Amino acid sequence: MPKTLLASLATGYIFQFYSEFVFWVRIRVGDTLLDYVLGWLLYSLLAFVFLTLVQHFRVRSVWALFIGGAVFGWLAEGLIGQTTYQSLPMSISFTGLSWHAILTVWVGWYMVRQALDTSIIAVLRLAVGIGVFYGLWAIWWWTEAGGIATPPFDFALYAGITTIVVMVAYWLADRTTPAFKAGRVAKWVVAGLLLLYFCFITVPFAPIALVILPILLGISYVVLRRNQRVETRDSLLIKTSTPPLIRYLPLLAIPITASLIYALAYAQGWQWQTNWVVYIITMPLGFLLFAISALKIWRTKNADTKV
Repeated sequence: MPKTLLASLATGYIFQFYSEFVFWVRIRVGDTLLDYVLGWLLYSLLAFVFLTLVQHFRVRSVWALFIGGAVFGWLAEGLIGQTTYQSLPMSISFTGLSWHAILTVWVGWYMVRQALDTSIIAVLRLAVGIGVFYGLWAIWWWTEAGGIATPPFDFALYAGITTIVVMVAYWLADRTTPAFKAGRVAKWVVAGLLLLYFCFITVPFAPIALVILPILLGISYVVLRRNQRVETRDSLLIKTSTPPLIRYLPLLAIPITASLIYALAYAQGWQWQTNWVVYIITMPLGFLLFAISALKIWRTKNADTKV
C-alpha cells in the first residue's frame, strides 16, 4: 500500500510537470502553492487510474500505451477540465490526445524512463530534445493578446525548480511502480471521487459530457480489453532493475536547453506563434495515432507480433 501511494504521487507529479508546467511555462497571476498541491493530488488520482489500467490490461506495447494515455488525457480534459467539449470535434484530440497522450505519457512517462534504463547518453539526447520543444513552445505566450514575456531569469528559475522536482519523481517512480497494486477499496474510492466530480462539476458546466465522455472511454475500454486478451507479457510496470542515481542528472538538460532558447528568443524579440505549429501537427496526429493503435491491437493475434 505505501508503494502504491508513492507510485501514484510520483507519477502524478510527472504528469503534472508535462501537462501543466511545460504547457503554461510560467507562474500565472493568481497561482498559489496550494493550487499546485491540489493540482498534484488531482493528477495523482488520474495517475492511479492510469497505472491501474496499465497493470490490469497488461499494457506493454506502445500502441496499448497510447490508448491508456488517451484515457488519462480524456479524464484530464473531459472530466477534471472541460476543454474536450469546447471546439468539437478537434478538441477531442487537442489536448487530450495531442498533448497528454503523446507528450505526457509517450514521451514523459515512457520514453524518458526507457532512456533512464539505457544510458546517460540516451537520457541526455532525449532531455535536449524535450528542452528544445519546451523553449520554442514557451515563446508563443508572448503573442497572446495582452501577453507579457516572462524575463529569461524567471523562466529559467521556473523551469529549473520544476525539473529538479520531476527528477526526484522519476527516481521515486522507478523504485515504487513495479510494486504498484491497486486494492479493491482504493479502486472504489477513486472511482467514487471521479464520479462525484463528473456529476456535480463536469456535467453542470458541460452537459454534452454525458454523451461524449462515456463514448470515448467506452471505445478505449473495448480496445484495452482486446489487448488484455492477446497480450501474454507483463505490463510496463514490471522492471527487473532500477537506473543508477547518476542517470537522472542529464535531465537538467531540459531546463538548460529550454532556457537558452528562450533567452535567445527574448533577446531577439521573436514573435513566433509556435502554438499553431504544434496544433496543426499534433491535433490530427492524435486522431491518427489513436486509430492506428486501436487497429494494431485489434489485428494482433499474440504478443510476438507486437511492435
